[in-house]
Amino acid sequence: MKTTQIEELMSDPRLLTRVKIENYLLVHLGLRPCSQVTLPAELPNGEDFGAAIDKRVYPHMSRIAATADPRKRLAAIESVKREMRTAFREVVEASDQYRGHLEWAEALDLRSLSVEVRPTVQELYLFRDKGVGKRLKRLMKERERLRRQVLRRPPPGLGRSRLAYPEEFHGGWLREMGRLLGYPGCCVDRYAADREEGVYVEERAAEQVKEAAERGAVDPLAYFVGYFFPCRPDCEAALSRGRECRERLRGLDPALGDVYGSVVAGNLDRVRRQPQIIAEYKARAAAASRRRYEG
Repeated sequence: MKTTQIEELMSDPRLLTRVKIENYLLVHLGLRPCSQVTLPAELPNGEDFGAAIDKRVYPHMSRIAATADPRKRLAAIESVKREMRTAFREVVEASDQYRGHLEWAEALDLRSLSVEVRPTVQELYLFRDKGVGKRLKRLMKERERLRRQVLRRPPPGLGRSRLAYPEEFHGGWLREMGRLLGYPGCCVDRYAADREEGVYVEERAAEQVKEAAERGAVDPLAYFVGYFFPCRPDCEAALSRGRECRERLRGLDPALGDVYGSVVAGNLDRVRRQPQIIAEYKARAAAASRRRYEG
């Protein structure tokens, strides 16, 4: 990779710094099989894009609330979903920031796979090898199967999260996805087991950081990519990945090692604050839902 290309990437305002490092450079260097970017959330103007979509979609939501007939209600839901997809296409996919992600994938010889999670949320997977792409496609098909299965026969008392995202509580699915994202096996197994047992992983990880900090400094290199929860803050496998990533990035450009240091420090802080972040997100979602049906 040429120095000029590194400089162009790192100065491109269309991508977040963390995304440039973790999702593009680490995959380009072969340090992880693939990465996942959630759109529009992980775009620099993600909140603005989300607000623009909401503004377009909210007026249509009243159709659902005002419809009692089951068949008409289903038709109203499908109509709103179409409007959501149109809004995503015209607001997010038409943006220069979205195009920037695809352009850099091509520039770094990365393959990409876009997957709709919800009508207004998309996952962009980046990888080098065709085999990884095939495994991803199989996983996405399995995710759809799990979702259809739960919707057809929802178990009694199933929570909203398990109903909407059953794959997030399916150990086999989580383990395969964790391996593809380049997480250490011990951390993948702990995460999958916690999810299957109903353990709130974000709280577990935040509490581990708090306890480790009370005993001494926590090495942020264990949090070598964002939204990753190591089995322990001192997990040697996770720390080893972080050290390798830092050294390989330094090999490209010494300054990248410092940038990576800031990135992993941010990752650690995010894990520490994750329960608070989720609580704030739920509060915003609840407020938005009230506005949707009151307005």
